[in-house]
Amino acid sequence: MNEKQLKKRNACGLQAVLKTVQGRRLLWRILQAAQIRQHGFVPGDPCATAFHCGQQSIGLFLLAEIEEAVPSAYAQMRGEYLSQVQSEQNEINRLSEEINP
Repeated sequence: MNEKQLKKRNACGLQAVLKTVQGRRLLWRILQAAQIRQHGFVPGDPCATAFHCGQQSIGLFLLAEIEEAVPSAYAQMRGEYLSQVQSEQNEINRLSEEINP
């Protein structure tokens, strides 16, 4: 299998994962764990800095692969996550109102 075929196969596999809610949720959790939107520097701790930069490197690789396979997927995953957070906050507010009328 040549490099072009391998790249196509990998993109097809990622597209299949991104078609499912569970797949998008898992990839979102991995991207969040990789802290791709955070700064990797840890003052006074070069080992922790290197560790965080390594996490980010993998996360950025995954993000690039996602964006290449399905350009709209990151925005979709972010929207789904924010919707879930809002739903959970609404439930907390509802329960709080029941406890403290």
